[in-house]
Amino acid sequence: MYDEDWKGFRAFYELAFGTPIAYLFLLFVWKWLFKANHEGWKYALITLVGGSFFILNHYFFNAPFYSLLARSYAVIFLVLYYYLLIRPQAFSFVKQFVAILSAIIFTAIYIGVEEVARALADGRLLNGIMIPEFVFVLIAFLAFVAIILVQRKPRS
Repeated sequence: MYDEDWKGFRAFYELAFGTPIAYLFLLFVWKWLFKANHEGWKYALITLVGGSFFILNHYFFNAPFYSLLARSYAVIFLVLYYYLLIRPQAFSFVKQFVAILSAIIFTAIYIGVEEVARALADGRLLNGIMIPEFVFVLIAFLAFVAIILVQRKPRS
């Protein structure tokens, strides 16, 4: 069923580091740019589905069916993005198009931040200084603690 030779080169610390930044981008775009106030679980679910692409990249990157799997997953992600965030809004066609572009930019930011984490861990970004993987996971953990504390509703 699964072949170890299919494994890719993606590592968990990259995913962990990219997740809070991608989540904050999503909040920024939808709350500031589109002035939409979706329930928080929708932003969390979109980030989770986007982040779970890691499973494909880590376990199936070299599988013979990776291309089909990745394209199918991308379509599912875009459909979910549309139905959770775009469809409930009374957007014009142009604004819907811009909102779909935001999904693509969300993905690019997620991947870009993961690449930065890898370059920092490999020593390619800071003249040979290699940042340990646990630092990225720790930063992500603290970032999510901060996000939760900032977004919590005050007690009445």
